Amino acid sequence: MNRTAVPKANSTAAAGEGAPVRFQVNQLHPHFFGEVVGLDLRQPLDTETTAALTAAIDRHGVLVFRDQQIDDEQQLRFSNMFGEPQRSITVHRQDIERRLRKEELSDISNIDEHGFKLGMDHPRRLYQLTTKLWHTDNSFRNPAGKYTFLCAKKLPAEGGNTEFADMRAAWDALPEERREQLRNLQVEHSLAYSRSLVPGSPPLDENERRSLPPSVHPLVRVHPGSRREGLYLASHAERIVGMPHAEGRKLLEALTAHATQPQFVHAHVWKPGDLVMWDNRCTMHRAMPFDEEKYVRELRRTTVAEDRPALAAQA
Repeated sequence: MNRTAVPKANSTAAAGEGAPVRFQVNQLHPHFFGEVVGLDLRQPLDTETTAALTAAIDRHGVLVFRDQQIDDEQQLRFSNMFGEPQRSITVHRQDIERRLRKEELSDISNIDEHGFKLGMDHPRRLYQLTTKLWHTDNSFRNPAGKYTFLCAKKLPAEGGNTEFADMRAAWDALPEERREQLRNLQVEHSLAYSRSLVPGSPPLDENERRSLPPSVHPLVRVHPGSRREGLYLASHAERIVGMPHAEGRKLLEALTAHATQPQFVHAHVWKPGDLVMWDNRCTMHRAMPFDEEKYVRELRRTTVAEDRPALAAQA
């Protein structure tokens, strides 16, 4: 396990109550995924801490903060330190009532407003089916998702892990000849497409299609923080611009299979109070199954947008 100590001036030190403290980042996988030790996210972050955490996620791609007993407002405050909040896509669906009133909060749960399990055929359950596919959040948007923050409230006794894949390490493992072939390709990402992949997942309605049209992003991205190249893939990735559809699908599926090999994947085993922050620009993730008839699972998700829109596709 690699350990990195990061300087942090907390709010009390800034007020003259003591020397600056340090938080530690323990790397949990050979390629990525850091565990942050020594921060209480109930406290507001100063600019130095925010900068240090940005440097840490640039390095690790995913960060987990254990034992964070934060409420929704504190999660929103923390996530909004890192970018412009994106509204949950569920606000665009007219035939479903949201349990959470804040539009920036996504309800990742199988319970109703009273805490009872929803039926397996409830629309909110069906909309979450696509989370079991490998994806990166909001790649169908423009600007796309930059960081996602997922906080655990109630967890099943077994199952329900989240797997993450390091897309920079996957890129590094490709032969240089292959990498040269992939540079400059652009991909259209579509929420309608990913919904079509899972039986039972509701198709987009008219308002969703109007509000969440497809967007185009480079297949290979240079991460603005680490300056490392990486693949940018997702279940939302429908086609490669300018390539015959069947050929493009074959390539996207082969790259996804390559990027999700065990050596590039870390399974996060959730504990109550965990907050996991990940960079959508250099990772993919997917939800793993659990016994939904037996257990309750409740998490809150927030996402902040990239700083600028994707480049337009080249003809």
